[in-house]
Amino acid sequence: MSLTIRGTAKARDQPSCNGFFCRMVCLPKCIFGGFSRVMGRRNQYQPSELQLQHPQLLHPPVVPEDWAFLVSFEQQYGTTHPFFYACSFMQALKIAEDEHKLMFMYLHSPEHPFTPSFCSRTLSSELVVQFLDANFVCWGAIADRGEGLQMAATLQPASFPFCAVIAPAAGNNIAVLQQMEGPIDPAELVEILQRTMEEQGSAFGTTVRGREEEHMRARIKEEERIKARAKEQEKLRADRQLREEQDAAYFVALQRDQVCAYSIWKRKILGMQELKNQ
Repeated sequence: MSLTIRGTAKARDQPSCNGFFCRMVCLPKCIFGGFSRVMGRRNQYQPSELQLQHPQLLHPPVVPEDWAFLVSFEQQYGTTHPFFYACSFMQALKIAEDEHKLMFMYLHSPEHPFTPSFCSRTLSSELVVQFLDANFVCWGAIADRGEGLQMAATLQPASFPFCAVIAPAAGNNIAVLQQMEGPIDPAELVEILQRTMEEQGSAFGTTVRGREEEHMRARIKEEERIKARAKEQEKLRADRQLREEQDAAYFVALQRDQVCAYSIWKRKILGMQELKNQ
């Protein structure tokens, strides 16, 4: 079998990513803006038995776009395959980032002559399924429709099957850490993925840890701000209570002085009346 790995051959002309080579790709707006779409998973949508027996009943309006790849794959090759998230590309990338994993992306070209053997022998291999499910977040799409078409236009694969290892990058970019084009057997695929993880995973992990540390510093700063504000509000409450207590004491003293002054005045009036009567 032939194997073509594009990207590494152009290392001299491409930027590096934390000391390792990677291909930086700018995502089109239609994909980058797709993060707001509702995410689903494979077990939320199942075609009916009638639809599975008669694929012609699965018209595009019936099958949600995010499920098109899984439905097409499982109709032809069965349900033994890596766990592909049925969601938008950006949502899958966010899941990978949250789980501190790299993304394994597969662009499915149903009519390509190498596709049947790759799907039935490689993607359905227990070795590949277990390795990908344990170490990657997997996302697949049909190469001539929806986001699959957009990613194919962006990455421009020279042949199919096409797989890539993806990591998030700043802005609208992604880092393509590895590309695999053409037929490949299960052992070769796992070997390449393992090597990519070893070479690129540390750099990716450093980036993730850096973002986590930045988020942690931001949380600590926010907590300190909240504590300072709470302390200031507590001081304001204490000052207000002290003023209220002082005002209350002042009014009590004022009333006492008024009563005392009235008593003195009254005694004087009574004394003057007694002198007058005498």
